[in-house]
This record gives sequence, C-alpha cells and structure tokens, in this order.
Amino acid sequence: MHAPPIDLAAFRTLVTISAPRVSPNGRAVAFLETRNDFSKDKRMTMLEVVTTSGGLPRSLTRASDELSDPQWSPSGTTLAYIDRGANKKDQIFIVPVTGGSAQEITHTANGVEQYAWSPHGSRFVYVTPDNQRNAAAAKRGDDLFQIHDDGYLIDAPPQPSHLWLVASHGGAARRLTEGSWSVLEAAPPFVGATSDPTWSHDGRYIAFTRQADADNSDSDMTKIEIVDVRTGALHALTTHPKYEYQPVFCPGSDLLAYLYPHGPGPISKMDVYVGKPSSMATRDIDRSFDRDVTEMAWLPGGKSGIVMADDGIGVGLWRLSAAGAVRRLDLGKLNVEDFSVGRSGVIAAVLSNETTAPEVYVVSGGNAKPRRLTSLNARFAEYSYGDAHELRWTAPDGTRSDGIVTYPVGYVKGRTYPLVVYLHGGPEASSAQTFDGGEIGSLRYALSGHGYIVFEPNYRGSDNLGSAYEHAIYRDPGTGPGDDVMAGIAALEKTDVVDTKRIAIVGHSYGGYMTTWLIGHEHIWRSAVVADGMVDWRQEYDLAAAGNLAWTRDSLGGTPVDPAAAQLYVSGSPITYASQITTPTLILSGTADETVPISESFELYHTLHDRGIPVRFIGIPHALHSPHNPEQVASYYALIAQWVERHF
Repeated sequence: MHAPPIDLAAFRTLVTISAPRVSPNGRAVAFLETRNDFSKDKRMTMLEVVTTSGGLPRSLTRASDELSDPQWSPSGTTLAYIDRGANKKDQIFIVPVTGGSAQEITHTANGVEQYAWSPHGSRFVYVTPDNQRNAAAAKRGDDLFQIHDDGYLIDAPPQPSHLWLVASHGGAARRLTEGSWSVLEAAPPFVGATSDPTWSHDGRYIAFTRQADADNSDSDMTKIEIVDVRTGALHALTTHPKYEYQPVFCPGSDLLAYLYPHGPGPISKMDVYVGKPSSMATRDIDRSFDRDVTEMAWLPGGKSGIVMADDGIGVGLWRLSAAGAVRRLDLGKLNVEDFSVGRSGVIAAVLSNETTAPEVYVVSGGNAKPRRLTSLNARFAEYSYGDAHELRWTAPDGTRSDGIVTYPVGYVKGRTYPLVVYLHGGPEASSAQTFDGGEIGSLRYALSGHGYIVFEPNYRGSDNLGSAYEHAIYRDPGTGPGDDVMAGIAALEKTDVVDTKRIAIVGHSYGGYMTTWLIGHEHIWRSAVVADGMVDWRQEYDLAAAGNLAWTRDSLGGTPVDPAAAQLYVSGSPITYASQITTPTLILSGTADETVPISESFELYHTLHDRGIPVRFIGIPHALHSPHNPEQVASYYALIAQWVERHF
C-alpha cells in the first residue's frame, strides 16, 4: 500500500516544538509543545519535560495560548515561564519539576516582556514597560502625544521598558533602571533579536540590550549595557553607537558575548564579539567564520560556545572557540530550528528536515550525533514526500546562488511539470530544508503533493552564503536579486523537468517585493501571489515599524531626502513598474501589519485593478506580518494554493 502524499490537511495536527532547555545537570530537557485548537481558533501551548535517558514527556502546565520562555532554576528543581496572569497580563510563573501547582510570581501592571533567574536562584530580573506618564490627562480626553520614529498604527505615546528585581518566591519588586531610553523590545532592522537579560556568574552585573529611546523604529540604535545590581550604576560595554544585540554572560567566568555586524555596514553577517564588563575592549572571535550567526550559547569553561547559522540550504550548529577556531557539529541530514546548551555541556535542539517532522534531540558529547527524545510528530512518517535537492547556479554577473528544488510526489522521469517559484522574505534570511519552516510552511507540500515542482531560490541579500553575498543587495534592491532568481529558473529549465508555459511566482514580505518586481519586469508568469509584500520604499520608510525605517535607510544608503539615495526610493520600488504588470495577482495582507503596512497592498491593488488586470485583494483581520490563528493560517495557505491551481 502506497503512503498518501502529504497535503495541507495533514498540517492541522502538526505539533510545533520550541524552546528546548537543558536542565542544569543535563538529565532532562524542558520544551514547549504547541497544538492547533480549531474549536477555539487558538494555538495552545504546554510546558513539557523529557528525560535525556528516554521516556515519554510529562506536562507541567495546563494548555495556554500565552505560555512562553521556559527557564530552569539554577538548582534544577523548578521551571519558570511566562503566562497570562490574574490581571490578564504576561507574568512570571514557577512550577516544581516534580509536578504541582504553578505560582504566579510577578503582578506587574504592564506585564513581563523578558526575564532571567539570578545565578543562585534567589530572585529574578524582569523587563516591563513604564506606566503612561499622562494617564490621568488621557482619561480626561487630553490624549494628544508626540510621534517620532514609530509605526503608522501607533495610538498612544511609546513607553520605555526597564529592569526590575523580585524575589523568586514573589513579593515587592525593586526598580533597577529608569530613563527615557528603553530595553530593546522591537525587532531589529537586520539580523539580531530581542533577548532576555543575562546575569554575570557572581550576580554582580546584568547585561541587556539598550535602545536609545522607546520608539519602535529605532531598534538599530542599540548597545550592550551593563548595570551594577547593587548600585544601579550603568555603563556601556563598547563605544559602538548602534547594532549591538543578544548579550550572554558565560556561566563560569566574566566573559560576555554579543552580536555585532561584520561590515561593511549593517547589511552583513553578524559576528560574535567577546569582552568583560570591567573593560570596554572587545574582540571579534568569528571574523573568519563567514556565516551569519543568529544565536550563541556558551559551553562550560568559557573557552568556546555553540553558534547557529544558515548555511546553503541548511541550518547548522558550530563549535566556536574563543580563539576563533570553528568546527561544525555533525547533525546528519537534520537542520536546526532551535537549540540551547546546558551547564553540563549537553546540547538540546529541535531538529527537522524536508521530510522529517520536528522533534527534540540531544547531543551529549563533542563528536556525538543527535539522539531523538520525542516522537510527537511520528505520524508524519506515514506520508510520501517529493524528492528535494539543492540547485546551484551563476547569474550573468558571476554571482553564485543556491536554492531548493522539490519534485512532485510521484515524479516520473521524462515528464515536465508546472513550476511554482517561492521567494523568501528578509531579505537577510534564506530558504532552508526544515519541516514546515520559514514563510513557505506547509505550502511546499501542498504544491508538490499536487503535481508541481517547487523552487525556493536564495538570492543575493540572503544570509546563507557569507557576508559579501548578503551585502551585495546594498543599493541594489531589485535588479541583482531579480537576475539571481531568473538565472536560477533558467538553470532549472535546463534539466528539462519544467513546463515553461506554466510558471507561477509567490513571495512573502521581501519575497513579495521580489515577486512584484519580477512580474513588472518579466512576463513568463501564469499567476503571482504577493503576501504582505513591500512594494514602495517611501511608504516603508515613512510608515513601517519594527526597525524598518533604519532597514530602508541603511539598505538604500540614505533617507528619501538624501540626494544620494532619493532616486533609488523610486527606481528601486516595484510599484514604479506596476503599470507593466499583466500577471493575474493575488494580494494578501494583515490589517494590523506594521512591518509592511497594508497601505502598500492597497497601492498595488488599485494600480492593477484600475488597469483591468485580474487581481484579488484579501485582508487578514487583526493579523500582524503573518497570520497566526489556526483558521487564518489554514485559509492563507489554501488561498495561495487555489490561486496557483486556478491559473494553471
């Protein structure tokens, strides 16, 4: 009996696994298990623990749609996590590892955004927004406020977030920092992320990412800050004015690691820098490792750490020494979705590939291969999948790129098949062979299961082939990347598997930018889908949030009023060429998207509709930059698949 092809319906039962956290003694892994609850239209999460010796996971909490960020106590007897508290705001909870009732530790009025245990487990540091300073005036209707670098949906003055301390058993909290500056809470412009505060091993200092103000488009204006826990005194780790992220103290030493761009400029790979809180001298320890580090965790002793990076069409882990030597861990054919390192040196990771659904694995030794601990998605082994492989090619100017080609389920050699090109967003990201990973999600399987070849090209600007490749998009937002995509299609066509008269193109975010760019410049497409697509650089600069003002300025080399960049805001915008589009186009956008404002989708829609081009515009109520609720996600992918099929 043949296994049925994978399809969209199967993914309704996929278990999402995240935040694997190794216990201090290395004998257990905590993680989050998230399932779709279509009756409530919510994604419900539970905190689970599984021993590294084997056995079934145990649930420590009830299912919640807010649960996140599990952290072991230093003693290993308790787990902390974030969940909705009695006041309907996110709070810190703790629960015994042996089971029992959870205890709500914080009761902050504005909710907890980040937190961390102290080294001895006696208290927490946490981050919470300040109260509105004009709350009383606003209650009277006097609620006008000043806007600076904020997204177009802002409806109240932005409030800075600051550090507080509270005992691990609860009680009164003590404020640690204050000011008009803020702990980073918005997404950075390029690679980098928000992260929990980190304690020095002796509990004297806490390091965090400080943003110059509370405005959510200024998340480039960041530096690593050190606060003295006893006095509250602050000092910066370096003299860098911008783009420092994700500090992490070594558990057993004074070393502090953080991420900072390799250069030239912020459009480049992120390097790992190391320093000490007592000195402003830091050094780049991975300058020779030409991959974009997205996360770093220390190994015991402080002489090396584990870093995660995109590489080709995979996502790997490397051991990086403080001296700069680097060695890749052998994960077989699996790719990393998330990982952590315990104080014992045990590594826990969520691993998957294009045909292996995600599970929790551990790596117990330096040369050991991953050992699977869970079987939560075992049923996905019952389906058949299209064969996938890496395709490499060279653009006309010599730029080398790669991508993923997934053949249809039941592919027959000698036949030709319709092609769907899927373009990832970012663009400082990449398409990788993870299961249901990235923006393409289940769409890869929906299309390959219905007889289509799926091609996911990585184009210049992607972060998987080194710093020069990533930086190559600087002041060349459309032409160069577009040449890469078209060269990739041409290389695939040479294999004689593509029905060249039936090619569709789909993209999300910057992938939507590239889709709109290509349908305005090339006319080989049977249909197109632009999902949350950025089509107008000026709107992106003026209206977007989450660091996109800096992303726009630093990608094009200036602001819209800078003579050196002003013309590129026009010539580099796909909307400039939309009058040449003849392709039937589906447009999708979240109505609450501040990363790529829905106004850009309106602009594209009317440009096509008013010219009589077949176009459909679907709004996703309350969605941010991607749909989240189960019904919306299912409908989103189904609409894309149906649009493509309808025009083949």
